[in-house]
This record gives sequence, structure tokens and C-alpha cells, in this order.
Amino acid sequence: MWLLEWWERLVKLFGGLPSTRSIGLALVALLVLFVAARFVIASRARNDDGRRNGHRRGGTSRDDAWASADALLAEGRYEDAAHALYRGVVSALARDDRLRLDPSRTSGDYARELRRRNSASLAPFRAFTRRFDVVVYGHEGASARSLEELARLSAPFRPRVRAA
Repeated sequence: MWLLEWWERLVKLFGGLPSTRSIGLALVALLVLFVAARFVIASRARNDDGRRNGHRRGGTSRDDAWASADALLAEGRYEDAAHALYRGVVSALARDDRLRLDPSRTSGDYARELRRRNSASLAPFRAFTRRFDVVVYGHEGASARSLEELARLSAPFRPRVRAA
């Protein structure tokens, strides 16, 4: 309604001009151009963010969080390695315990679902996430020693190599 009232005021204001129709069409064309430009800019920003996040989290594929964590640990990027370990643990839960992954879910959400299912993975997952929260969000910060402990706590979730 507000837009229609605004448009009526413009028409009344410029009603006496001979080229009112041309001005109106030009304004509508500019509006359409601005909206299209906004979508293009937003799409490029999303693509850039996706590339940046993939690079920041490690050069390895998102599917292989374990290899990514090992590579980041070797590079000394401890906090990124901790996040990669978390992705690996959550991916293992999705695979083994059939949890539905969602970026908006927290470790507490996953723990509640594991508890509701009486999963054997609950205790190792809680131990891992308690340490992960301290390393990533606590005052201690990520270090080589804390990452060794996180890697040890993530061991039950790592894929096992099967003998041929």
C-alpha cells in the first residue's frame, strides 16, 4: 500500500510533464536493474565464502575430515585441526548412529539424540565435546598438546582399516 501511495504522489507531482511515462519506465527499469545486481553480488559472495571456508578448513575434501585434521595439525593450524576433528566425529556419528547432520545443531543436540537412542557412542562423544569446547571456546586455546588429547578422544570415531 505504501508503495502504491508513493507512486500516486509521484504521478500527481509529475502529471503535467509531457514525458511522465518515460520517467516512470526508466525508474522501473532502474529498480529491476538494482534488484538483479543485488542477486548477482549476493551469489558471488556466497561462492567466495564457500571457497574461503573450504580453504580455511584445510585443502582436503570435506568428505575426508580426518585427513584434513592430520594435515592441519602438521601445519600447526591447531584450531582449524580441532574443527576438522569435530567434523570427523560428527560425520562418524551420522554414518554409524544414523544421526541427521545439520549445521544449526549443537553438540548438545547430538548428545541428546544419542541419549534418547541409548547409543554406546554417547560417552565417548561427550568426552570429546567437553574437551573440544575447552580447546576452541575456552581460555586455554588450541595447542599441540590439547590437539593430541582431542585426537586421542576422537579415536573411537575414526574409520578402521579392514584387513583384506
